[in-house]
Amino acid sequence: EAALRGYVDAGKEAEYYKKGVETSFAQWGAGDASAYLASDATPSDYVDAFDKTFDVAAMTKITPKWAEGSDEEKLERIITQKWLAMFPEGGEAWAEQRRTGYPRLFPVLVNQSEGTVDTNIGPRRLNFFVGIKTTNPEQYTQLVNALGGIDNCGTRLWWDTGRNF
Repeated sequence: EAALRGYVDAGKEAEYYKKGVETSFAQWGAGDASAYLASDATPSDYVDAFDKTFDVAAMTKITPKWAEGSDEEKLERIITQKWLAMFPEGGEAWAEQRRTGYPRLFPVLVNQSEGTVDTNIGPRRLNFFVGIKTTNPEQYTQLVNALGGIDNCGTRLWWDTGRNF
């Protein structure tokens, strides 16, 4: 991603992508990454085993194989692999997904947020600890002011701008 953005070694995105996937395979003892990196396979649709009304089409056609394309397509490929490599660091993976929008995740079937969370992009943050409202209302007010929005899961954080380029 740093090369894609021109922060380091611009033009070496494909080389760094390959090295990142190979390193992840080595870390997890997954063997040789060559076949995976050559794969044109795309994500599968979700098919519910019990109720067809819950079936969902795949959200992307991105492949493991590097392909030249727009910067946004390259970023999607890079971050999708980064997200997979982050297992089991769920918090970090969630931060990357919120920061970039990748990988493209299935939307929830039933959004019970009463309109505070966008079904298509999902929760952006966790609410502040509920007890702080009563135990330290002054600090709570300062936190909400610094947040720049309402204290709910749909409010973006300062680094979660929804723009990649």
